[in-house]
Amino acid sequence: MSNRLAGALSPYLEQHADNPVDWYPWGAEALENARTSDRPILLSIGYSACHWCHVMAHESFEDEEIAAKMNDWFVNIKVDREERPDLDRIYQIAHQVLSGRGGGWPLTVFLDPTDLAPFIAGTYFPPTARHGLIGFGELLERVHNAWLNQRDTLKAQNQRMHEALEMISAQRTPPDETGGDPEQVLLGQLDARRDRRHGGFGEAPKFPQAPMLEWLLAAAGEDEQAADMLGDTLDAIADNGLFDHLGGGFFRYCVDAAWEIPHFEKMLDDNAQLLPVLAEAATRWNNPRWARAAELTAEFLARDFRLNDGGLASSLDADSLPPPDAAEAPDKPLQPEEGAHYVWTPAQFEACLVGEGLELARARFGLDGPANFEGDKWHLVRARSLDELTRDAGDAASVAETLERARAQLLACRQARPAPARDDKMLAGANALAASGLMRAGRLHGRAEWIGLGVETAEKTWRRLFADAPPRAVWRDGRRDHPALLDDHAAMLDACLEGLQCHWDADWLERAEQLAASILDRFFDATSDTLYLTPADHERLIMRPTANTDDATPAGAALAVRALGRLGHLIASSEWLTLAGRIVAAARGDMQRAPLAHAGLLLAAGELERPRPQVLIGGADDEADDWHAALSRRPGIHCYRVTGNDGALPGILAQAADAEAVRAIVCVGTHCLEPATTRDQLEARLAAGGDTVPGY
Repeated sequence: MSNRLAGALSPYLEQHADNPVDWYPWGAEALENARTSDRPILLSIGYSACHWCHVMAHESFEDEEIAAKMNDWFVNIKVDREERPDLDRIYQIAHQVLSGRGGGWPLTVFLDPTDLAPFIAGTYFPPTARHGLIGFGELLERVHNAWLNQRDTLKAQNQRMHEALEMISAQRTPPDETGGDPEQVLLGQLDARRDRRHGGFGEAPKFPQAPMLEWLLAAAGEDEQAADMLGDTLDAIADNGLFDHLGGGFFRYCVDAAWEIPHFEKMLDDNAQLLPVLAEAATRWNNPRWARAAELTAEFLARDFRLNDGGLASSLDADSLPPPDAAEAPDKPLQPEEGAHYVWTPAQFEACLVGEGLELARARFGLDGPANFEGDKWHLVRARSLDELTRDAGDAASVAETLERARAQLLACRQARPAPARDDKMLAGANALAASGLMRAGRLHGRAEWIGLGVETAEKTWRRLFADAPPRAVWRDGRRDHPALLDDHAAMLDACLEGLQCHWDADWLERAEQLAASILDRFFDATSDTLYLTPADHERLIMRPTANTDDATPAGAALAVRALGRLGHLIASSEWLTLAGRIVAAARGDMQRAPLAHAGLLLAAGELERPRPQVLIGGADDEADDWHAALSRRPGIHCYRVTGNDGALPGILAQAADAEAVRAIVCVGTHCLEPATTRDQLEARLAAGGDTVPGY
């Protein structure tokens, strides 16, 4: 018999609909039941592609004995972290307060029903004690006994928890005028954490840290150390096991320091960010390996993540059924295994390829060396470069062609295997990030199909989740739900501005201004100049989290500041430039104190203080289109082909739009140069840099 999760909008919740656990979704019914029955809430937070979430579900939530304890003693609530990042953010912070260490997924938290304060928190628990972890069944008994017999102690702890969370929410570090430049401090901290052997930062597990890579990409233009660290990291993630060398796209993270073995889930937000970083880096440093990784990632998004009617899914599962030829016991039912879709045995590899392609592919992807996955399987890496596989310079093209044919054959064989489950809900923020990333990468590489997918994704995101009030965060099969948070609004604003660079459309400009107004009205606290994750009219939770620190994605405040600054410069609005400046100023002390956690805001602050050149191209002839196409492929500038003035455009945009012959206006910050009417003049204006005349 199904529980209350049957028919949920979230595929992750649906996965638990047949558990013997009496699950509730988060909502008034569950919270009221907990209060009236005086039972603690057992809150379990995870997501569809999470391997250890599946493990705990199979081991504990499908166990009748454990489920009975859960049902008798607790009100059990299951949350998809991708649907409710607000709840996830709050209770991850609470986990860190309670345990003194970082959290993760599955997140397991026990809450007081009267005030939703957490009093016990952990992540994965095995069903019985092992490897130093308490068994989940035993944990349930201990929590139940504490609730019955130590209520006063728990209540006192809850009060301290409320005070701690309130302090965290309200904490602002004042700027230190004698402190160092936070960007230089960040550069030094990254250098200290740099893995000079394997690339990236820190030890295992290795995450790509996309917001940090974006900051390094910006810093690399003037700092060789930043360029060196960025290059080492991009080489590491593009050459090794974080990247899918057959189908394209990046896995979420690697479990080892050498970037060889990933957890095999693929997330939209990771790929949305890594694609444009690789594309821009490849353009700036003329690196064909990075360009190829970007190309395969864009193809992966179009092939595996695009929904049938547009928009992009949120993830692919880490686990899948193994191929039938991998069954150890033919008469035993196959069970999902992590990485089963991606790893190879020599027999599978050889059955797919023959002749010269087989030997070259074996050497290229590492199958001529020791197995790297579970002792008898291979996860493909770029074990040898093209130079190592080439006998002489004239042979390089032939070898490359053979390897490309082998890649296509291996991918076709792999596509015949059972596919990982796809979480097909459409997330506002992740889709907006992907739309921006695809359009930016497409501009830089002159790939109309990438731009087309980005524009389509941005349009679907707007129509499904923002066009009707109130804005929502999740869409699936015609249903929409959950309030859109700051990250969603800011990412959508950025997508509108990126779309305007690809193709000028007055609707997108109007939408950008609507989103900026909504950010100011619903997420900005004028007394502290702070942006919050949740809107002012959000349901009351135990804290209102701020949005200054990065996670796997840039902080919502960072996205907002970058987009507000760009919008302010585009439409000559001091309102949006002032707002962006106030947010940065209020966060300056926090950026100085912990620059590693604020790379996104540091990037946004740097762009606000040192704006990129902006080029407005007008004119009714084809030459204007040619200028725009050429400049769109140049990193480090914002270029708009302005058309169709209906009287609503502000002065500087109207000047460009009303031009009959080709005309380009170059602006840096709030100052603009005299219009250019030839390419030589335009290049001279761009080279002049800060030699500007008052514009607005």
